[in-house]
Amino acid sequence: MKRMFTVASAALFAASLARAQPKSAEEWDKDGETQYSLGNFDQAAESFKKAFEVAGKPNYLYNVAQAYRQGNKCKEAQFFYKRFLDLKDNDKAKPLAPDKRAEIEGFINDLEDCVKRQAAISAKPPTGTQPPDKGSGSDTGSGSGSGPRVGSAGSGSGSDDDDDTRVTKTTVGPPKLISARLEGGGSKINAGGLDIPIQATGALIAGYPLAVMPQLTLDLGAAFTFTPVPYQAGTESKSASFIALLANVGASYEVIPKLSLRGDLGAGILLFSGLDEMGNPFTENGNATSGALGMFHIRVGASADYAITPNIIATLTPLAFSYSPPKEGLKADIKSITRLDFMLGLGYRM
Repeated sequence: MKRMFTVASAALFAASLARAQPKSAEEWDKDGETQYSLGNFDQAAESFKKAFEVAGKPNYLYNVAQAYRQGNKCKEAQFFYKRFLDLKDNDKAKPLAPDKRAEIEGFINDLEDCVKRQAAISAKPPTGTQPPDKGSGSDTGSGSGSGPRVGSAGSGSGSDDDDDTRVTKTTVGPPKLISARLEGGGSKINAGGLDIPIQATGALIAGYPLAVMPQLTLDLGAAFTFTPVPYQAGTESKSASFIALLANVGASYEVIPKLSLRGDLGAGILLFSGLDEMGNPFTENGNATSGALGMFHIRVGASADYAITPNIIATLTPLAFSYSPPKEGLKADIKSITRLDFMLGLGYRM
């Protein structure tokens, strides 16, 4: 009996020692991944913090930020993303890849508006309380309290190796649906030997954004430009117009947060209308046309975009070049119609 008591006491003592043994970083990491997969993002963040306390590896802070972002705790997520970048800046042995840095900086930028909204909401004073409904079995809501998950946890291998790329991953967010910009400015038109003063011009460009990489986005869509062209027909002042309808591809590259460089290439048709008066300076012998003259048209533009908000951008186009070969019926010295445009405007993304 005494021997059995001794064995039982030893077993209990060993079990108590095992329980007292602190968790390793691998165990905290594994627990964090499990809680993340279950949608318990606050608990996941706390477990990843514990893993960092034990091992001090930056990838655990990245996981903390991911968990907080999924739990809509924007301020906390932004803080831990920044701490992760700070630590990786000092990691000379395993520096962060440029594309990964750009992705994280994008997260930080996206979270800024969320932080401001939450701060504005919390600053509003309460207006009063609502008494409970009579006859209700409970004064709490019936919802489950867990929102839809955007992403999933990593592979869950549980090993705490030195590869900082093995971190919990989530999707960036819903894809953008449309990008549109409205611009206005001046245009210098060259058509043979004609002296045409600089004219006002406008452009509307819209497309569907397609993310190629974190910094690079393609816009596949269409462009419309309009430029009035005044002229004298005898003693009368008349006005023709250039109307361009183009299929357009735009490529935007984010050089720093909020600032992108963009190039546009469009091809389509140029309609030269308003030449139905005799004596116009564009047609052979000043003959009137029976309608608009249609010509092939190509347009190349370079722009700089600044994100005022995540949805609204200011855009500057210091140069856009357009070219059309001459249409039969134009004066013989008009070998081509070219334009140099300078424009600025606003854009909207959603």
